[in-house]
Amino acid sequence: MTHTRFVALLCFLLLGLAQSVQSQNLVSNGDFEAGLTGWNTWTAPPSGFWNDVWIHSNDCDIWVPTNGCPFAGAISHAQKKGSGSGNAHGGLTQTLSVTPGQAYTVSGFWSGGVAGNVDGNNGTWWEVVIYDGTPTEAAIDSGLGANDILIAKREVNNLGNNEVFQFQWEPFSGTFVAPSSTVTLVFKTGSFFTFAAAGYHDNVSVAPVAAVPAMSVWMLMLMALGLVAAVVRLRGAAAAG
Repeated sequence: MTHTRFVALLCFLLLGLAQSVQSQNLVSNGDFEAGLTGWNTWTAPPSGFWNDVWIHSNDCDIWVPTNGCPFAGAISHAQKKGSGSGNAHGGLTQTLSVTPGQAYTVSGFWSGGVAGNVDGNNGTWWEVVIYDGTPTEAAIDSGLGANDILIAKREVNNLGNNEVFQFQWEPFSGTFVAPSSTVTLVFKTGSFFTFAAAGYHDNVSVAPVAAVPAMSVWMLMLMALGLVAAVVRLRGAAAAG
């Protein structure tokens, strides 16, 4: 193998390493192209207040985002309840293996909509939360613990009767530092005293923040460029001699 080919191969490997460091996604089926594979649905335990459940599907037929659905590919996750449904709190979960003390970025796209039922006495929210460990449905329903992190939230309250609130596809993102070796990504949507409601998710990612420090990535790239320059100089010197 010539020096030029060797250096070209080494540069390719170094740049590939730098690329892979920045692109690790821990979420399985984050684009939902395989339906709900890799995800689990959760529902708040039945009570006198929570008396219904969300329907999870891959179609967009309630409060369809005007900027298109699915968001990307052939499928987006959809959860919905019809106008005759009761109060519901639930969503999706996926448990991930992480490195304690490592920072991670959570990102994706979501949309949602709802119509008020009881005038001035209703509420709906859409949340993305990172829970420490593997929480029970009751724990998810009850709120956040000391090591849990709210990544993003949309909320609307006190809609008038049949008044509509809707947000189109938009990005969400946030960061967290892993408190232990296991965390659970949770989508939470709650809606009470409302008519039809829906939530949509797509292109979900959880990735380490600079798993190799940014300076190290730059150093790898500089090493590659330095090797190329060295070979050019050697070949120039050989040609001159």
